[in-house]
Amino acid sequence: MPSVMWPAIIWPDLELWAIDYLKARLATRPEPFAQGVAVRNVVPDTMPARLITVRDDGGGRSDATKTASLGVNIWAGAAKNPADCSNLARLVTALLEDAAGYGPVKAHLSTSGPYPVAEASAKPHRYLSVDLVVTGTPLT
Repeated sequence: MPSVMWPAIIWPDLELWAIDYLKARLATRPEPFAQGVAVRNVVPDTMPARLITVRDDGGGRSDATKTASLGVNIWAGAAKNPADCSNLARLVTALLEDAAGYGPVKAHLSTSGPYPVAEASAKPHRYLSVDLVVTGTPLT
């Protein structure tokens, strides 16, 4: 069976894009639970009060687009009050679903979550994944 010859594409760093995108969008939000949120690709040694981590889980490509699956973890609030974490997770979900037209993102395909994650620390934790269609730059 002949293989498909697609053009060589330089794909964007979706982790970096998502971190910058979420920082910028959260900075404009008035909700108290969206204030002072650290957004990174790793958990730091000292856990901030509110933290989002983003991981690019890859995805398949077609001729000129690629499906990017982003894994997102959210920690916020206290064990006795998980509402901050749930609210922040739902906001982050909506922001990522609204990403079409920002940078390389052309469309939102699907979302899974946010789901609660059990932690030994008892700090409220949610996880979600979002699939986005992205474009890259043709190799010249």
